[in-house]
Amino acid sequence: MSSKLVKKLLNQTNTQLESNDDTKHQSSSKSRKDAGSRSRTTVTHNITKEEAIQGHIQSILRLDSLVQEHTSTIAQKSFTRRSSDLKLQAKKQRRLKKSGGGASNSRSSSSSFSKQRQQPTFNKDKEKRKKDEEYYSDIARALKKAKKRSKK
Repeated sequence: MSSKLVKKLLNQTNTQLESNDDTKHQSSSKSRKDAGSRSRTTVTHNITKEEAIQGHIQSILRLDSLVQEHTSTIAQKSFTRRSSDLKLQAKKQRRLKKSGGGASNSRSSSSSFSKQRQQPTFNKDKEKRKKDEEYYSDIARALKKAKKRSKK
């Protein structure tokens, strides 16, 4: 049992003992005629105190075992869910490897590459023309701005 449960148990038993002591004091304030019966009632109170404490301890132990069972079943469910998730993830990874997602040097992968469309390669002339166009468009923009400023 955890220390919190033990402290709770002790606090509850102390409050029960105090309430039983209060009933004893009330019975002692009665007349002296009850003096003979008082000794008999204290014996029964002691027995009931012990029975109450034992009953309380048993109920706490039952509660503790139920909590332990419940948490173990939750942990088991969590473990099975996590393991099934890991299995599914491994299955997906195997499927991706089979589909030929990566480049390899096998005959089957070379045939899959031949089915793909040809991608354009780097061309120096095209790149030079593109840079020139950008350069001249920037100069044209600058000239337009200068012309607008000079008109004002």
